[in-house]
Amino acid sequence: MKNQGGIIQFVKFAVVGVSNTAVDWIVYYLLVNFVFLEVSQKPIAKLVSFIVAVINSFVWNTIWTFKEEYNKTISGKTGGVKKRGIVFIRFVVVSLIGWGVNYIAFRLTLAKIPTPDIIALIVASGAAIIWNFFANKFWTYKK
Repeated sequence: MKNQGGIIQFVKFAVVGVSNTAVDWIVYYLLVNFVFLEVSQKPIAKLVSFIVAVINSFVWNTIWTFKEEYNKTISGKTGGVKKRGIVFIRFVVVSLIGWGVNYIAFRLTLAKIPTPDIIALIVASGAAIIWNFFANKFWTYKK
């Protein structure tokens, strides 16, 4: 039964990831079409959309996917605010590394296997979700 809990948790993580991708894309779209109208400002829009997506992901993974782990991590007599901050910083670090894993997997897939971009995107997303899930489960949300 314990393994089934891990599978359910992974599915929750994936659902958050899909919704998070939508948040990222929607924020980016809105920014490039209504705020950052110059082509040269697109990287700024992407940075802002990534930050919003990371915060969104942190909130949903904390209150839904890893709720029990989070509550155990922040429990105790001392350092409630400090512990919350540490969890958030760890989440951001994992997310940044996950972005790197995604990018490298995408580039390697395109370089090593003649494939359409969508296949490389799927491989990259798969590599990143595995990294993000296990790093968050066993590091971010652990005491």
